[in-house]
Amino acid sequence: MKYQPVIPQRLRDSSLINDAATHQTYPDVLQYSLAIAGQNYTLYLEKNKDLVGKSFSVTHYSDQGTQITSTPDLGVHCYYHGHIVGVEDSSASIGLCSGIKGFVSLRDQMYLIEPLAGTEAGQQDNRQNTEAHSDEGLHAVYNYKHLRRKRSSCSHGNTTTFYDHGAHPSGLFQLSSLKSSAQIKDRTRKPRTVELVVVVDNTEYKKIGSKKTIEARVLEVVNHVDRLYRPMGVRVMLVGLDIWSDRDHIEVSSVPEVTLGRFLKWRQENLLPRTKHDNAQFITGMDFDGSTVGLANVNAMCTANSGAVNEDHNTNPIGVASTMAHEMGHNLGLSHDTESCFCGTSKSKAGCIMSESVGFEYPKQFSSCSRQQLSRFLEEINPACLLDTPSTNRIYGGPVCGNAFLEPGEECDCGTVEECKNPCCNATTCKLAEGAKCAEGECCESCQLKASDSVCRPRAGDCDLIEYCTGFSASCPTDAYTQNGLPCNSGKGYCFNGQCPSREQHCKRLWGPYAHVAADACFSRHGNCRKTLGQRCSSRDQSCGTLFCSGGSDYPVTSWKTYKTLSNGDTCNEAIIKPEDNYPADLPMVPTGTKCGSNMVCYNQRCQDIKSIKAYGTNDCSAKCNNHGVCNHENKCHCDHGWAPPFCDVPHSEHNDDHEAKASNASSEAEALASPVSTATHSAACRENCLEAPQPTQMMARLIQPGVNTEIL
Repeated sequence: MKYQPVIPQRLRDSSLINDAATHQTYPDVLQYSLAIAGQNYTLYLEKNKDLVGKSFSVTHYSDQGTQITSTPDLGVHCYYHGHIVGVEDSSASIGLCSGIKGFVSLRDQMYLIEPLAGTEAGQQDNRQNTEAHSDEGLHAVYNYKHLRRKRSSCSHGNTTTFYDHGAHPSGLFQLSSLKSSAQIKDRTRKPRTVELVVVVDNTEYKKIGSKKTIEARVLEVVNHVDRLYRPMGVRVMLVGLDIWSDRDHIEVSSVPEVTLGRFLKWRQENLLPRTKHDNAQFITGMDFDGSTVGLANVNAMCTANSGAVNEDHNTNPIGVASTMAHEMGHNLGLSHDTESCFCGTSKSKAGCIMSESVGFEYPKQFSSCSRQQLSRFLEEINPACLLDTPSTNRIYGGPVCGNAFLEPGEECDCGTVEECKNPCCNATTCKLAEGAKCAEGECCESCQLKASDSVCRPRAGDCDLIEYCTGFSASCPTDAYTQNGLPCNSGKGYCFNGQCPSREQHCKRLWGPYAHVAADACFSRHGNCRKTLGQRCSSRDQSCGTLFCSGGSDYPVTSWKTYKTLSNGDTCNEAIIKPEDNYPADLPMVPTGTKCGSNMVCYNQRCQDIKSIKAYGTNDCSAKCNNHGVCNHENKCHCDHGWAPPFCDVPHSEHNDDHEAKASNASSEAEALASPVSTATHSAACRENCLEAPQPTQMMARLIQPGVNTEIL
């Protein structure tokens, strides 16, 4: 292996490192001078305080199989993120536990640094210097291209390690077709956090040799994965580590599809009940068949199938870290990069995380295509578990400016100084920039609040309502939709919870865009109206029970089906859910709210009069909206453009003038009454307590294809 020997020098800037009185082994901020590729650089590092959750636990097993769980104090851990000073788009993920070990991305190249043998932890050459650190001994810096990697077992001798050596997603089920219009409207840029558990199998445990070494390796891996996802607005936080120290708790197969299925079943039955998390990544020492190194389900984040299997195929952690980042990408809805995708300034897909194979470059960033796909996945699927942002008492160190979480006392938080691309936010202070009224939100543009007549959430269907900015907030008002029971789709349906449900549309969601409702005889002969008991429908209710479809894909999104053939050759296809699947129990049924007659809808699998169903209400409140609005789902007036709530009887311009006058008077009175001390106290209290609360996010059904939409890394 070709490498450059270097001796990093820690810069003794008193403003950057804590003095001895703090007794900090690993300061929050550090800088090093070191040579990379023959040129001297300054490496700036900040401790990754969001690497582990405060509830982080490590579980291993006694020889008898007893679980032994500990909660190590990692508040003083040694893992950092950083960049090269003065070099745009550079990045680094570094561990300082025993010398400097990690990765530096610089000018479209990835470099690795690690201590040379005999120079770690007190063994450095300069033994006479009592202030010498283990991070200042002799290190090796080398290009990732010089790493040995897993060889392909293919007969043609290809040395490429494949990220995907199996089935690609069919592309049949587009994300937008799986959700109602009301469900895909929230496009607020909220921070996302993947709370991760890593599981290490017995083969990997025996290879590495100790639990402490595994813990350090996993932390280094997750630190790098988190660094790769940070520019995408996603953080990866380790909340658990499960080490199979006694034996394998599933039968680990060299066939990755088999291992993935067994691992996800074990996760559902054993891991989820005891450890709250969003995603589980399995690391194995098993050599998967061929050149494959990983496997994951697509669009599976926040479901029972949220996880992947990863072969640890390199002595350096960058190998399995790259695999894990790629597989988690599949869980987040990302597909493989095509020729039209590019990374950084290279205008090629070489070094892109979602490239289908490792090739001769380990990945260093997500491609233009991946960024678009992730944005679409987060907007349309909107996996609610990622919005469960850890509170400050679950993050080591409490509130920290620069971690991209908006916390008490902050007006904005756009990440570190090098990450922040938001001109409205001061990344150093986490306060709004001078002259800025806002930093982000649907109603924030060029650091100023949009006018009150600006559309912030357009109408997404017959049963939806347009939302306008208020002129006083950067956030769009709460999503609203029409009152249940209003006609929609040219009279073919009735609105229900923002949707216009129909049998035809649900067939397309289950079976693809070319599916349609099966013949009436399917419903009359084979329908049932009880999801679990299989009870036959009455003649009145038969159109509200099991949904039978024809055409479309060979299999539905659930991957399981039954079908019957009528005497005339017509087919009655029924989607089936297995008990272990993470789908709503009523998914194969005719959707609630589907029209089954004049003023009649399907409700609880029965065809009922709208007036008899409480969810539809009996009164239209639109009369109180003064002919300038309609009644929404909360029985409140939703005003037309130009009119102000609550009764749509005041033009918006007058409402705004009155609001601004009251705000101005209140501000003047406060200034007249408050002393400088009390004013400062009030400002601090408001910053701490008056931040706008995030809107509650509904858990939405995510339709994935565990048996079909499977990706191998």
